[in-house]
Amino acid sequence: MQLHQPSVLKQFEQLDARIVIISFAPLERLRSWPDYWRETFYFPSLQPNQIAKAQDPLRRSIFLADPTLSAYRAYGLGRYSVVTVYGPQILWQYAKWAMQGKKIKRPTEDPLQRGGDFVVGRDGRIKLAHTGRDQSERPSVEIILNALDK
Repeated sequence: MQLHQPSVLKQFEQLDARIVIISFAPLERLRSWPDYWRETFYFPSLQPNQIAKAQDPLRRSIFLADPTLSAYRAYGLGRYSVVTVYGPQILWQYAKWAMQGKKIKRPTEDPLQRGGDFVVGRDGRIKLAHTGRDQSERPSVEIILNALDK
């Protein structure tokens, strides 16, 4: 979400950069994700008067399906432990959502698969490689933009 804010997308355009999302979800499921993301996360984050004039937040994004995990292996992304994925903080968040009456969706894919954030230059060299201690730890926008600007 943080990379798809209007001010950040403008900087991506100035750098002629793209956001590539590689998912281990099968292509059939991945196809529905952009519309789901826009409706569930992006549009609710905007003020009502911003929605009509908002550009497509995914215009600089490319989605690729990697159900065989070949890209994940190439980048050294293994798996998290069950405790890392479903530790106390996550369980507490689920409990709060349950108390608020929010529906908790069961994962359709492997929740233990480790993800990462990478900036790859036009020359194919990795300029930033980040894997967090859990799935919520991501590099800041500033760190990503600095890596893009190198």
